[in-house]
Amino acid sequence: MFSNLSIIFKKYSVPALFFVMGVALFISGATGNQNTMFMISSIMMFLAGALSILYSTGTFKSTLLYLFGGLAGLAAIATLYLSFNSVKETSVYMENYELCRGKSIRNLEDIRFIQKAYAEANGVYAKDWETLIDFAKNGTVPYVESEGSVPARRINEAERDYLVQFGLYKKGQAIDFNMTEKEAYFLSKWTNCPEDLKGFRRDTLQRSLYEMKFTSTSYVESRMKAGHGKFYADSLPYIPFTGGREKWKLETVDSLMIGEDRMPAMMVSGKIPFAKIQGTDTETLSFGTLSSPDLVGSWEEK
Repeated sequence: MFSNLSIIFKKYSVPALFFVMGVALFISGATGNQNTMFMISSIMMFLAGALSILYSTGTFKSTLLYLFGGLAGLAAIATLYLSFNSVKETSVYMENYELCRGKSIRNLEDIRFIQKAYAEANGVYAKDWETLIDFAKNGTVPYVESEGSVPARRINEAERDYLVQFGLYKKGQAIDFNMTEKEAYFLSKWTNCPEDLKGFRRDTLQRSLYEMKFTSTSYVESRMKAGHGKFYADSLPYIPFTGGREKWKLETVDSLMIGEDRMPAMMVSGKIPFAKIQGTDTETLSFGTLSSPDLVGSWEEK
C-alpha cells in the first residue's frame, strides 16, 4: 500500500505542483493587475501542470503532448520577445524621464533667475510669458566691474577728514580698523588719490542679462554636458517633451504683506509627461508659493 502511495506521489506531485502554482499565479495576476508577461507565464505553468497530469494518467497521447509542447515552446519564445521589449521600453522610458526631469528643473531654474532679476529692476515679477521672454532677451542687470584690491592698512587722518563728507566718519574720530571696500572706493575718486589706490575701480554697469547668464561658457557647457541642448528664451514657457502643447502655470502676486513689509510672490508649476515609476501618476514640479516670498523648488525640498 505504501509502495503504491509512493509511486503515485512521485508520478503526480510535480505536475500537481505546477498546476496549483499556475492557478494561484493566474488568480493573483488577474486580481492584481499584473502585466501581460506575468499572465502568459502563469497560463503556461497551468497548462504544463495540466498536460503533465493528463499524460501521467495515460489519457493523453504522446503525439498530442509533443504538439502542445511545441506550441508551448513557441509561446515561450513569444514571451521572451515580449519580455525583452518590455525591458527595453522601460529602459527608454526611464531615460526619457530623467532627461525630461533634468530639462524641466533647468527650465524652472532659468525662469526663477530671470524673474528675480526682473523683480530687482521693477519691484514685481513678470505677470505673463511675453513680458518674461522679452526681459530674458533684452533686459539688463547691474554688474560691478572691479580692478585693484583694498590696501591692507588703516586710513590716515587726511583720508579720514576727506571721508567725513560721505558720512563714513566724524571729525576727529578714532581710526581703529583697516580700510574697507567702501572707503577705498571714495578715496579712489579723490583728487588726492593715495598711490596704493590708483587704478582701484568699482563701477556698477548695466549688462545684458542674456549675455551674462545664458551665453557664459560655464552655462553653455553645463547644458551640453547634461544633454539639454541650446538655450532658447522662447521655449521657457513650455514643459519639455510635450511638443509645445503644455505650458508651465505662471502665477504672481504684486504685494504680499510679510510682517511690516510688502513683497511680491510667485509660483510656477506644471506636470511633466513622465512618472518616476512607469504607470503611476506623472510628476509635478514647481517653485515658489503665493503665500510667501519663498522661491524654493520642489526638487530642492528633499
